[in-house]
Parts: sequence; C-alpha cells; structure tokens
Amino acid sequence: MESPESNRSAVLPRARWQDGTTWGLSLIAGYLLLATLPVVLAFALRPSSQEPVLEELGKACGLMGFALLTLQVVLAARFRVIQRPFGLDVVMQFHKAMGIMAGILLLCHPSFMVLAEGNFWLFSFETPWQINLGKIAVIILMVSIVFAIAFRKLRVNYQIWRFLHKGIIAAVVLGFVHGMLIGPDLRPLGMRIYWWMLFVMAISIVLYRNVFVPLWGRWRFRVASVRSETHNTFTLTLEPEDERQVPYYPGQFMFLKLRRPGRASEEHPFTISSSPTQRGAIMATIKQSGDFTNTIDQTIPGDMALLEAPYGRFSFMHHNAPSLLFIAGGVGITPIMSMVRYLRDIEDRRPIRLIYGNRTERDIVFRKELSGLPDNVSVTHVLSEPEENWQGLRGYVTADIIKEHAGPILENAHVYLCGPPTMMDKIIDELRSLDVKDRRIHYERFAI
Repeated sequence: MESPESNRSAVLPRARWQDGTTWGLSLIAGYLLLATLPVVLAFALRPSSQEPVLEELGKACGLMGFALLTLQVVLAARFRVIQRPFGLDVVMQFHKAMGIMAGILLLCHPSFMVLAEGNFWLFSFETPWQINLGKIAVIILMVSIVFAIAFRKLRVNYQIWRFLHKGIIAAVVLGFVHGMLIGPDLRPLGMRIYWWMLFVMAISIVLYRNVFVPLWGRWRFRVASVRSETHNTFTLTLEPEDERQVPYYPGQFMFLKLRRPGRASEEHPFTISSSPTQRGAIMATIKQSGDFTNTIDQTIPGDMALLEAPYGRFSFMHHNAPSLLFIAGGVGITPIMSMVRYLRDIEDRRPIRLIYGNRTERDIVFRKELSGLPDNVSVTHVLSEPEENWQGLRGYVTADIIKEHAGPILENAHVYLCGPPTMMDKIIDELRSLDVKDRRIHYERFAI
C-alpha cells in the first residue's frame, strides 16, 4: 500500500466530543428519562386514585413497557451519534437486554391487571377487540424475543430472521392503538402528547432505516480489485463513485452490501482493513465462512458496493497509550492490520508488539506485509496445527507467550484483542493473570 504524501497531514484528529464519557452519560440519562417519563406523567397528571396496588403496577408496567419498546427502534437504528461513546456491539447487547425487559413488563401488564380484578377471562380472545390488540402485540413481541435469543440454535437464515425481527414494529402499532383506546392514564392531554411522540418517533425511524437509508443513506463504491490473501481469505478494494472520503479511524468496521449480477444482495458487517491514510479507496478483507462469504471470491471488478460506515470503538485513537500490544486470531487480524498500517504510515515510533495466532501456516493473512514492518513493530506467529518444518511457536497464545514476547511493555501497554470468541475469552483471562487492568484491554464483540 502506498504511503501518504504527507505524514503530518495524514495524522487523524483525536476523538471527537461524541466519543467522550460526558456524551455517553448524557445519552444514558436521556434514555432513562424517556423510559420512565410515561409512568411519572401518569401519576402526576391524573387525580388521586384508590385502585388496588396490583392494578397500579399493571398500568405502570404497560406504560414503561411500551416506552421501552419504542426505544428499541432507536437503539437498532445504528445512529452513529448514539453508538460512538459505547461501540455498536455494546449498544446491540443493551438493545437485546432491553427487549427482554420490555417483554417482561408487557407480560406483567395484563397479568397484574387480571390478578387485581380477578377476571381471568381476560386471557380469552372473547374479550373486547381493543384488549385483544394488546394481546396480539405481546405475542408478536414474545416471538421476536425467542427468535433473538435462540437465533443460532434454531439455525434460522440470517436474512429471514432479520425480516421477522423488523416485524416488531407491528407490536408498536398495536400497542399504541390499544393504549389510546382503553388506557385510562392516557386521558390527560400531556400523556396523550407523550404517547403520540413515542409512536411518531418509532414510525419515523423505521421509515428512515427502511426507506431513506437504502435509497440515499449509503456510500456508493465500486469493486476495483479482488486479491487472494490466503486459500480462503480475499481482500476487496473498493473505490468511491464520487470524490467524497469516508472518515474512519483505523480499526473501525462498516456494513457492506454487494450488488453482484445473479447473486442475492445481502448486508453484512466487515472490518475496514485499510488505513485511513489510503486516500479514497477502502479495503475489506473477508474470510470464506458462510453462505454469503463463501462466494466472495466470485466478486469481480465493477460490482457495486454500498457502505454504511464507520462504526465501532476498537481503535487506539481513543486512548493515550505509551505502547501497544495487538493480539489477533485468524481473520481477526483485519482491524489490527488497519491500525498497524496507519501507525506505519504516520511513522509512529511507539513500541508495538503483535502476537498472531492461526491454525496452520497457510492461514496467516498479510504474512508478507507483516514481515516488512518498521523495527519498532515486533510480530510473533503462533500456530496450533503447524507442519513439521514450522520453526515458530506452536500451540495457542498463552500468558507465558504474552509475557515472553511483550513483557517489557506489558506494564503500561494498551492491549487490542480480536479473534474467535472462545480465544478472546481465554486471552482476557490470561491478560488478567498478568495483572493487565481491564481498562487497558480493548475488544469488540459484534454478534446478534
């Protein structure tokens, strides 16, 4: 890869205000306010009531459950201003947890009402249609939660799951109508305004994600080249259709949708493996490991690529580190390679250690480039199933290997870890055994 024309001009600015703790805490406070305000308003605006405690709890669960349900749409919308201080993986894990919480609250809503009134016939569909709308909404939500939790065990096709998951907006619509028609707490004007605000917000974001973004909200690129890195890993070089530059930090990822004649067009997250110093073009290094990626080698120059970027916080740009330790497993080298390339291009002279684990020698991605890095970068390869003539380390990345090859910098180094989940869990434990504090261990887990 060509070096930038000017190393000084190639240096990226440090993290923006949206990356900071203050903004993150503000987002958390705003979320809590929006989630709890319906209950606060309901009790503040209505006259004093002598209704049973269980009935009051049932109403509160319904109000907060609906608020959480509408906020699920916000969390899933990939707004960069929301994910920047946390990372999209953290936002998605929170989204999953709050979906379960919304489901519990909306199940408790009719259950408490039934227990308070003793009318167990409310569980029957012979009840008024306004109440049945609420029941259908809860059923839709429960099915969505089950699919979200058991997605992998059920082996549901990702695109089918994604389509079904979007159907949760039906629960929002039904829940909104149900509340407007029979909710006594929604009679005050202030409550009705807030209820409408939540509903309009959710519908507007759904339209934004499913209409505006597909038509106008993606970067338009073309595949310039497809290069084989290993027997099953390929690098796509993507060039923009116009002169605009995608602003990203080394280590971030994108959502990529390829439009290839005769093949399904699917969107998937991939790391940006190039350095931001590479003007214009963006590189994605992809391993054949699934229905979509198994055909990545059949991508040809000229195919269209639609990008949403950048996402993630897996970058040394967010931390002031005197030295850097990178630990990668398999294709997990891609975000680390983006960072290493950037550090090389701006002539950063900090001590850098890279420990890279693979199964066999032919699985090593970027091997030639890794062998030609500056002398402040030390690269150690570890193979779990090497050939007999392999002269390097054998086995898995362990605390002993980390201490031997990164010991001199380990006391103050920030560690950036990317690889298979099992490997990451093991190495995090190994790092902790070496007294590396959690605040200096950085990783992302982007999974459904």
